[in-house]
Amino acid sequence: MKKIFLVLSVSLLLFSTQLLSADKTADKSKATPASTKATLNVEPPKEVSMEISADASKDNSNKLNLATAIKRVLGYNGEIASERKGIDLAQGRLDQARAGWFPKTTLYLLAAPIFEERGNALTSVKNYSKWGIFTDAMVEVIQPLYTFGMISEFKKAAEHGIEVETNKARTKEEEIIFRLKQFYYGYQLANDLVDIAQEAKDKLDSAVKTAEELLQQDKIKREDLYTIKTYYAQMLTKYDDALRGRDLAEKALVWTLGYEPDTKIELEDGYLNPEDLELKTESDYLASASNNRPELKMLSSGIEATRSLWQAQVDQKRPVFFLMGAGTAAYSNVRDKQNSTYAYDRFNGLGGALLFGLKFNLDWWTINAMSKQSKAEYEKLLVSKDTLHDGMMLQVKKAYREAIDHKKAIDYTKEGEDNASKWIINAMMGYGMGLTQAKDLMDAMKAYFEAKINYCMAIYEYNMALADLTKNTGKEVVPTLIY
Repeated sequence: MKKIFLVLSVSLLLFSTQLLSADKTADKSKATPASTKATLNVEPPKEVSMEISADASKDNSNKLNLATAIKRVLGYNGEIASERKGIDLAQGRLDQARAGWFPKTTLYLLAAPIFEERGNALTSVKNYSKWGIFTDAMVEVIQPLYTFGMISEFKKAAEHGIEVETNKARTKEEEIIFRLKQFYYGYQLANDLVDIAQEAKDKLDSAVKTAEELLQQDKIKREDLYTIKTYYAQMLTKYDDALRGRDLAEKALVWTLGYEPDTKIELEDGYLNPEDLELKTESDYLASASNNRPELKMLSSGIEATRSLWQAQVDQKRPVFFLMGAGTAAYSNVRDKQNSTYAYDRFNGLGGALLFGLKFNLDWWTINAMSKQSKAEYEKLLVSKDTLHDGMMLQVKKAYREAIDHKKAIDYTKEGEDNASKWIINAMMGYGMGLTQAKDLMDAMKAYFEAKINYCMAIYEYNMALADLTKNTGKEVVPTLIY
């Protein structure tokens, strides 16, 4: 998956770089609000209508927005489902620890051939020529009454283990959601780049026709026409690159959402817009990270789990106080039953006992080795806690600063796009009247489309900065994303 996203990112970056160097022009703009995207006398493009596959129809929705996409990936993603199984494993460990208080029952059912022997407690006669059967049923029940804290510590370790696995699953969820946002915003960016390429293609096509007319009127040199046609030929290649990049972006999003590979998806908003929110203060996000980030919770729970496990292993040196019950029932068809209380008859009859006892585990060498390992693990996590916390707080500060900077970049690039739009209008009017040279027109087009790409990239980077801030604080920062 990292490879797929890398290919997508490189494809989009290469397209942006090539588009800037090739002086592109076209007359198509994005279907976005005028307050958000600048347009240049162009009809808004129709959004591509795509049918949802049978698998996608399970969501009872023909379109996707980011919130519904996140809900779907949380329910369908195999990596998340696999990570959640760790919670079941930890629950099993807790059940095992709780079972330490349950009675331990052992049942033996025995059967064997035996020769005949008749008589009483004083005399008996053996007959090896006649054989019968001997059966015996023995049951033993041990109920722990007091373990001097051993079982309680094992239970605490298992309970903290569930917390560890729960937060580990949450960490995987945050990772998958961040990746989904990369592909979702990347698909929107790809749509924007396709429209920019289309606009550049249309404008260069118009410029070629205008140059041919001006050449016939001897208002320009033939070299001007060749210059524009050269840029136009390069633009056709870049347009195909843009279409291919969008197709790759769509496939990456389809794969992330768990649809069939040939599924066609449609976004409610197919184009990039900056997420609408008012950023809080840095201290607010730092506090959110301290309280909500699953990695920190996982570390705290892991510390408590290893401490309890270490203590439980140390407590294994202590005895276990228990109540024990035992019973037996035996029968043989070739032995006489002894009815006297003073005659021990192990072949026929019932017996049993109830008693208290202490059980000692004297394998202290093994216990010491196990507890030493658990103590080392506990101290290792304890030492790394402050370092990990400080590192994560630094990540929050970095993400917060990037969000602020990219938000400013949106305003800067929007202003640049507006100015470039005015520049290209004047250049095109001057060129149409034969007052502007082809080189000046190409410079204007280059600046115009560079400004449009910079504006789209600023929005993408701002939205991804918010996604990074969400990941690093452990809580969604965009209030409209409810999932």
